[in-house]
Amino acid sequence: MWAAHQVHHSSEDYNLSTALRQSILQSYSSWIFYMPLALFVPPPIYHVHQQFNLLYQFWIHTETIGWLGPLEYIINTPSAHRVHHGRNRYCIDKNYGGTFIFFDILFGTYEAEKRDHLRDKVVFGLLHPIESRNPFYIQFCHWWYIITTIWNRPGLTNKLKTLVYGPGWEPGTPRLGLLANQPDIHYPQPKYETPVPMWYSVYSIVHFAAVSVVNQIAHENRSTLSQFDIMVSIIFILATLTCLGSLFDKRWYAPYLELLRCFAVSCFLLYKLDLFQGFTFPVLIMFTTSAVIFATIILRHNSAMTKKVE
Repeated sequence: MWAAHQVHHSSEDYNLSTALRQSILQSYSSWIFYMPLALFVPPPIYHVHQQFNLLYQFWIHTETIGWLGPLEYIINTPSAHRVHHGRNRYCIDKNYGGTFIFFDILFGTYEAEKRDHLRDKVVFGLLHPIESRNPFYIQFCHWWYIITTIWNRPGLTNKLKTLVYGPGWEPGTPRLGLLANQPDIHYPQPKYETPVPMWYSVYSIVHFAAVSVVNQIAHENRSTLSQFDIMVSIIFILATLTCLGSLFDKRWYAPYLELLRCFAVSCFLLYKLDLFQGFTFPVLIMFTTSAVIFATIILRHNSAMTKKVE
């Protein structure tokens, strides 16, 4: 469960966009916990309440709204949910509620946001930060951690416990692990930042806009598009997000990936000139220009490296 949900908690910022930062695999595990409701709740009522619960949790992802008085002990508020997203010690395993918080009060998992000392201000993110903007890595890194941990831990019992116990569990500790073994986080903490040129940001905005347009077109025409076109759209979206993430991570291979992506998109647009009707040619120019930019960057970098060797 945590392997999927950690995607949502991995953001070191806390705003409305964090609410949309979700795992692509969580829906394949969360249904298990809703199964008992099928014995008592009709499916239509369940689906309506599930959607309301999901929509409700959007607005609480903000630092703008402060303490809401008595409501803090009834409903899940931005303050209560900030604690849930925190990595300070007093925030760990607290405030699980989606819409109501009084269940946490009843079961002893409620913790109010500390506001008296600056060092107790909530620090968002994971105890062990991911430090990557690669969407594939963010989605699957904890799954890989589980696999490698199971492989390396001795004994079948320990391997099985790794699957079903808390993410902080180690042999010889309680089911959820020992909080004392985890980093003691206090405000302020440095966020994962990689300084990049301003044109990177402008470039990313332009290409992210292209992703948004393709996503909208694919969604609106999903009933008429061929499976090939839908698959190409998905590959384009994933490749773009991965390449842009690699650029901002300053990976050595990022320019090569981006050159390959832009070259591939340019070739595809030449193959399907009617894809965007009258807009295909401007889009083709944009991706061809992008390919030239990164080809130039690669050539200049390789030239500089050659001179250093000489």
